[in-house]
Amino acid sequence: MKYDLEKMTTDELNELCDKLLFGADGVEKDAAGAAAVAKAAADRGDAKALCNYGSFLMDGTGVEKDEAAALEYWGKSADLGFGPAFNKVGLCHLFGLCGVEKTPSEAVGYFEKAGEKGVAESMFHLAMMYQNAVGVEKDSVTADKYIAMAADHKFPTACLMLALKKFAVKDGNGNEPKEGAALMLTAAEGGNQQAQVMYGMCCENGIGREKDLSEAAGWYRKAAKAGNKQANDALKNLGFPGVM
Repeated sequence: MKYDLEKMTTDELNELCDKLLFGADGVEKDAAGAAAVAKAAADRGDAKALCNYGSFLMDGTGVEKDEAAALEYWGKSADLGFGPAFNKVGLCHLFGLCGVEKTPSEAVGYFEKAGEKGVAESMFHLAMMYQNAVGVEKDSVTADKYIAMAADHKFPTACLMLALKKFAVKDGNGNEPKEGAALMLTAAEGGNQQAQVMYGMCCENGIGREKDLSEAAGWYRKAAKAGNKQANDALKNLGFPGVM
């Protein structure tokens, strides 16, 4: 199917890009087509499209891989204040990607700007940096603050980590199984395999919620289908057939 890209708005182009990339809403999957649409929107200066096209270039999806150009597009998007682009540039500084010198201290500022825009992944990166003294001085209080912020934005790994703190008892904190189970469910729904197994355990043993063996099996099965052996064994222990 051909599209008249010149007559489409940038919002329509971004929507079409997603459909082509993932093959959604009856649109046939076409990585090269998605990249071309993203480029058309990026050429108009759209911040989201600039960031998206940078990712196409970084991964070599539908276009020839070009890390230097990817960084350039992310930089243009970040200049327009687009949160996910700040996160991308921050990752380049954190890990030394796209020809950028590995400078974690420089990554902090980009992650902070992304976090201010509501990018949960950046909040989580900041949490780990403060927890492990990467680019900043170790600060457990600040790390906990960013983990909580990322969990509020339903970032799966942050929800898992915070859930574990709710279950555990340390320094008088924790022992909040209902809150822990709710956070674990959010992490499981977000696709975190470990959380899917652990929420299955909550269902199986009635931890923080009512016992429900059928629901437990459902979560074990989901994780097992993704290749998690622990989940597959738990499924069998409940008397259900494994998937591995």
